[in-house]
Amino acid sequence: MKKVLVIVVTFNGMKWLDRCLGSVRSSETPADLYVVDNASADGSADFVEREYPEAVLVRNSENLGFTQANNVGFRYALESGYDFAYLLNQDAWIFPSTLGDLLKASDDKTVILSPEQKAADGVSYDKLFEKNVLSKITSTDGSVPRVMAAHWLVNLGILRKIGLFNPLFPIYGQDDNLCDRARYMGYKVRVVQGVSAIHDRLYRKEPLERIVYRNYFTSSLVRLADPSRSYFLEILRVIPFTIVKAIKYKSFLPFRYLPKIFSSLSEVKSSRKNFS
Repeated sequence: MKKVLVIVVTFNGMKWLDRCLGSVRSSETPADLYVVDNASADGSADFVEREYPEAVLVRNSENLGFTQANNVGFRYALESGYDFAYLLNQDAWIFPSTLGDLLKASDDKTVILSPEQKAADGVSYDKLFEKNVLSKITSTDGSVPRVMAAHWLVNLGILRKIGLFNPLFPIYGQDDNLCDRARYMGYKVRVVQGVSAIHDRLYRKEPLERIVYRNYFTSSLVRLADPSRSYFLEILRVIPFTIVKAIKYKSFLPFRYLPKIFSSLSEVKSSRKNFS
């Protein structure tokens, strides 16, 4: 039987934690649990220690962000001889058959398998999953360019070759970047149709700065770091893309991020060098 480690990064997630972690405990396919708490202030870490003693719990003294916290889990899984890691968002949960069904669909060419990510009602799709993933399925095996990391079954043997999440993307974009690198190296990212799990995403009005950070700044870096794209052409694209986003958001915020994009280019080039 394949060894699976479920990695959950927590940050003030008490609203979801029992359902999230309880779903792993109820899985028909046994899996170990590894929780990385990013200095929660709501008692999340204490709850995990008290109610889920079977979990390995890491208490960070500060919020390391999604990327670094998951990399802590990935390193533990790789060093401990696991075959697969399952990244599970704190606001998400699996069904008893989810892990087993995904494992049955695994192969040596696929680095990431995702179930169909449903909303909390269990019927409708997560909005972003429906918009950005379902519409991009390119073949009968469910291959997609990218899928968000709320639910990822990761083949650790392949991950060793691709590398962990890129610290260039501390909050957003790390999943897109890893998918881009995987596909560039000839591996697949797939959605297993007919297998589902829940992502209880909170849809609420976000401040403009966060939207611009994610949809302009991070999006620009993801494209620049994609080894399958022309670095030169992507640099040329930055200015017109900035103008388009400034018009869309009716804000000068994209222009304020321009210096940060250009100051990140050395890191971008360094990350691309590994795949040239």
